[in-house]
Amino acid sequence: MANQGAQGGARIDPVSRRIVEHIEQVGGLPQKVRTPEAAAAVLCVLSRRLSKGQAQDFARSLPEALQTLVHPCAAHRGLASDVFDRGEFLRLLAEHLKIEPGEAERVARAVLQGVHALLPQVEIEHLRSQLPSELWELWGPRRVAA
Repeated sequence: MANQGAQGGARIDPVSRRIVEHIEQVGGLPQKVRTPEAAAAVLCVLSRRLSKGQAQDFARSLPEALQTLVHPCAAHRGLASDVFDRGEFLRLLAEHLKIEPGEAERVARAVLQGVHALLPQVEIEHLRSQLPSELWELWGPRRVAA
């Protein structure tokens, strides 16, 4: 699957392929959710939390294959961002993928960690400044209480 794009058999650019491979290595995707579908859903819901301009900048910062997944979400929306917390983000993601909220958190973490691992640091810092800490926390590994 790592060599397939959103259209099934299409080849994807090397950076997108590495992100897809990273998502698959992190794991956590339900069997019924394919990696490109998970990436598109997470990144589209995330783009709703950004203003239209910020969402379009975010889409342009992604590798080519991921841009094609996110660009429609960023282009066809209002100017203002939707304001929602982590719980609502996960609810929207679960609803979009037709999965349970607990599964949505695993999907979000897998996708966001894959993107975080390969986006330029300047883009990561720009995104971090635009997101509330409770959403940003999904970009890193789950912390276990000591």
